[in-house]
Amino acid sequence: MSLADSSGVQVLEHCAVSSFLLNGGRVTGVMTTAGSIQADHVVLAAGAWSGELLAPLGIHLPVEPVKGQMILYKCAEDFLPAMVLAKGRYAIPRKDGHILVGSTLEHVGFDKTPTEEALVSLKASAEELLPALADAEVVGHWAGLRPGSPEGIPFIGEVPQYPGLWLNCGHYRNGLVLAPASCELLKNLMLGETPIVDPAPYSPAGRLG
Repeated sequence: MSLADSSGVQVLEHCAVSSFLLNGGRVTGVMTTAGSIQADHVVLAAGAWSGELLAPLGIHLPVEPVKGQMILYKCAEDFLPAMVLAKGRYAIPRKDGHILVGSTLEHVGFDKTPTEEALVSLKASAEELLPALADAEVVGHWAGLRPGSPEGIPFIGEVPQYPGLWLNCGHYRNGLVLAPASCELLKNLMLGETPIVDPAPYSPAGRLG
């Protein structure tokens, strides 16, 4: 079942958040392009943009965009049976035969423009990982932005200066891998449950400027 079909969940697309609502130093909601939304708790999980959203509160969150470019090859469905990793690059097979090769690490702000230089570098890496790809066609080339954080350690927990505001961001290159445990830990903390892991290394306390 998709999130939009879940009971009690409302998804607002293309609805930018402009600021947080405050009451007595506590965050009580957000102001958006569709109006104000009140909440007992607000979770900031905006990827590479998380730091920009927190800045108006006078808090420096050391999460910054790190550009990653990838390319996609079309191959036979049985071309690659398993993922290949080497020298910081990877080749990942998809069920339809496409092979994803990535990725670059670029500190260039919020620029997501694919570049010829990266294409050449990725193709060279692909052919080093799998020489047969030299004869394959590149059918896609794009870029995304990772939420880079110091040592790649995410921020998970309540912002000490602003009760009611919680962070779950800064997962860098491991967002999909860490998502289940990250969300479970955040839920534990928000509901006062026993944490699945020690939350101290991920706590925003002492890590925000």
